[in-house]
Amino acid sequence: HAQVRAFYFLCSIRIEGFLTMPATQAIQLKPMKIHDKWYDVSGFEHPGGPVMLKCGESRDATALFESHHPFTNRKYLEETMAKYEVDPTKVECYLLDKADSESVFDWPEFESKTSSDVQPPTSDFAHELRTKVHGYLKQESVRRGVPLLEAAKCTPLRKFELALLAVLFISTLPAFIRGEWWTLLATPLTYWILGVNTFHDGSHFAVARDWRINHMATYIGWWFSSPLVWYHQHVIGHHAYPNMPNRDPDLYHNGTFERHTKTLRHKPLHSHQHKTWLPIWFIGTFAMNFLKPIQLMVTGKYNRAVALTQYTAARRYQHYAGRVLVFGLCHVWQFFMFDLFRAMCFSFIPVGLVSLCFMVSSQMNHLTSECIDVSDRDFYKHQVITSHSFMDEGIAGWATFLFTGGLNLQIEHHLFPCINHCHLPHIRKIVKQTCKKHDVKYPESSGIVEAFGKYYSHLKELSVAPIGQSDHHH
Repeated sequence: HAQVRAFYFLCSIRIEGFLTMPATQAIQLKPMKIHDKWYDVSGFEHPGGPVMLKCGESRDATALFESHHPFTNRKYLEETMAKYEVDPTKVECYLLDKADSESVFDWPEFESKTSSDVQPPTSDFAHELRTKVHGYLKQESVRRGVPLLEAAKCTPLRKFELALLAVLFISTLPAFIRGEWWTLLATPLTYWILGVNTFHDGSHFAVARDWRINHMATYIGWWFSSPLVWYHQHVIGHHAYPNMPNRDPDLYHNGTFERHTKTLRHKPLHSHQHKTWLPIWFIGTFAMNFLKPIQLMVTGKYNRAVALTQYTAARRYQHYAGRVLVFGLCHVWQFFMFDLFRAMCFSFIPVGLVSLCFMVSSQMNHLTSECIDVSDRDFYKHQVITSHSFMDEGIAGWATFLFTGGLNLQIEHHLFPCINHCHLPHIRKIVKQTCKKHDVKYPESSGIVEAFGKYYSHLKELSVAPIGQSDHHH
C-alpha cells in the first residue's frame, strides 16, 4: 500500500498551503511607507496578491515596491498609488522596525521632459539597466504572443521542466515510504531540485502572474523553510538590504558559531568556523524550519533584524499547526513504520542532505570577501556589489544552474527578483555590459569550485579576531 501512503503524503503537504490561502484578494492592512509617503492599500486587489501587500504593512516598503515593479508603467503606478495615499497626521501610521525611519538608499527624482514622461526615481545606471532588460522581455512577449509581465514568468519550456522534475520526485515516494535505502539519496535530491526551482521563485511572485500559484509554490519548500518565516528572512529583510549590518538577517545566522561581517564582535568559536562549516550546513535548514519560527514568534524579530508582521491569532495558530504537520512529515512518521535504525536514518538523513543542497546553492552568493562590508546609496548598485554570480561552461554550467535553481546568478536575481530565473542567463550579458559601462564592480567566479574557494577564504579571514579585541568578554 505504499502508493496509497504516498498519495496521502502528497495531500498532507498541501494542507498548510490551502489553510493559509487568503480567502480574498482584498484584505485590511495598516499603512505602509513608500518614498516617504504613506499608503493604506486595504481593499486594493493587487495583481501580486495579498501576500505581497502584507510584506509591506507598517514598513518602509520602498525597496520592495521598486524591485517588484521594474516594468510596470510608472504613470499608471503613481496614479494608482495616489488613490490610496493617506495623511499620517489623520491616520495612524507607524513602523514595525525603527530602522525604517532612516532611509539607507537614495532615490533621485527623475526630471521629466514632458508631463507624460513619468519615470521611476532611479540613477542613470539603474534606468539603463531596466530599460535594456525591458527590451529583452518585450522581444520575448512578441515572440510568444503574451503580455510583457507574462513573458517575465515561467516559459512553456520551464513549465514542462518543472512537471518533469515533479514526476521524478513523486516516482521515488512509494519506495521512500517503504524505506528502500536508495531513496535516502534519490528522494531528497529530486525533491531539492524540484523545490529550489519552484519555492524560491514563488516567494518572489516569479512563477506565474496568478498570485495563488506563487503562494502554493512556496509550500513545496516543506523540507527547508516555513513560507511565513521565509518572507521575513528573505523577501523583507535580505532582498531589500543585502549584506547590510543590522538590516540583513542572513548576516546573523548561527552568530555564536559563525561571523560573516566585521561589525559582529568576534567570539571564541568563530576561530574555528572554517573547520566547522560542514556540520552547520547539515543542520542549517532544520533550524530554519523549526527553530527560527520559534525565535520569530517569541522575540518578535528575525535574527534581531526584521520585525514580525502583525498577524491575527487565527493566522498564528495556522502557522503553529503547519509547523507541527511539517515536523511530523519530516521526522516522526518513520518511527511508526520502520525499526529504530532505519527510522532514524529516514528521519534525519534526507533533511540533512536537503540542507547541504541549500547551503551549496546559497552561501557563496553573498558571503565572499569582496561582497561583505561594502555598500552603495544607489539601491541597484548595492544589489550588484553585495552579490556574487558564478557560472561554469557547457554541461557543468547547465547542471549548476538547474541544481541551484538559478541562485548561482545571484546578481541578476537581486536586480530583478520578479523575473523567473529561467530568463537570468539571457539578461546576464546585459547586466555585465551595463556594469562595465558605468564602472560598477560585478563580483563573479568562473564556476562553483572557484566560488566555494572564495567563500572558504571569507570564513578564514573573519575567523581571526581583530587586533586588540579580547574574546573573554561578550
